[in-house]
Amino acid sequence: MTTRANPAAVTAHDPIALSRRLYRRGNRLLGPIAFSATLEDPRTVLQALRVEPGQHVLCLASAGDIGIALLATNPRRVTAVDLSLPQLHLTELKRTAVAFLPHDGYLALLGASPGSRGRGGSPATAAYQALRPELPDAVRQFWDGRLDMIDAGLLWQGAVSRLATLAGPLWLPFAGAVPQRTALLLRRVADGAHRPLCCPAPVDYPGLATRADRLVLRHGDVRQRLRAQPAGGIDRFALSNVADWLTPSGWHALLAEVVRTAAPGARVLACSRRRRLEVPSGLRERLRPDRRLERTLLGADRIRYFRSLTVLTVQGRDSGGTDATPSARGART
Repeated sequence: MTTRANPAAVTAHDPIALSRRLYRRGNRLLGPIAFSATLEDPRTVLQALRVEPGQHVLCLASAGDIGIALLATNPRRVTAVDLSLPQLHLTELKRTAVAFLPHDGYLALLGASPGSRGRGGSPATAAYQALRPELPDAVRQFWDGRLDMIDAGLLWQGAVSRLATLAGPLWLPFAGAVPQRTALLLRRVADGAHRPLCCPAPVDYPGLATRADRLVLRHGDVRQRLRAQPAGGIDRFALSNVADWLTPSGWHALLAEVVRTAAPGARVLACSRRRRLEVPSGLRERLRPDRRLERTLLGADRIRYFRSLTVLTVQGRDSGGTDATPSARGART
């Protein structure tokens, strides 16, 4: 006779499984959007990756802000991947807004401009109604059913932002008692200082609008997405803190796919809330870390949500495999 393991007992000894379980419960409690604004500093991402014009960048969609910020580098393509359809619907809403709304309309849509939030008929709702005909059907249906979220200010509808807003008065007096990065995050989200980090600057906005169609969204697991790609077709990888949701073996398997799909000289940025990310011994000849840049970027990061940053450069193949061919580099993800 076989017995089934108690899920609670299993997750109690598996911090990653426990995090996933809490993530799902938080979404059910607070709504479908986990992240309504980036927890990464776009400046950090851009300085780490050093994207060159015409390159192909892979990133996590999340709230959409990093994918949009990457458009400022004039890439050939930015592929944003996410397991969560609601996060992709949010990213598509922002992408379409960049393409069709002026800068002040974009800020109003997100609830980032003065007086843009309200109880019906707000500038945020007006901006959405102006944008609505341009949205794909599935995205329009999703947001038509959540006009209250738009009216209340999209920047504040993610689980993290809502918790910070609701509990900010309780957290702030004790901010000094929690780790520095968490304290800074709580202060920035709760008092609104986070907004400039997730909204494009006016000077960058016209260029973003002309390139909005280069941001392409894909639903699924980033590991599965990479496994389906030919070798050598991706120039930059913005992996956020995906490693925090993977076992060490899963992280190593992801890095192996990064190496396989990377163009020569590709750059990788990965972050973690939990630990310093290590490159497995079998990949150390192919992945060169830049520890000095990591320290510089971590110290200058304006959000400071992550405890570690890992910046890697993919070295060329010494033996075996082949470099990217024109057909591979032009392949679409």
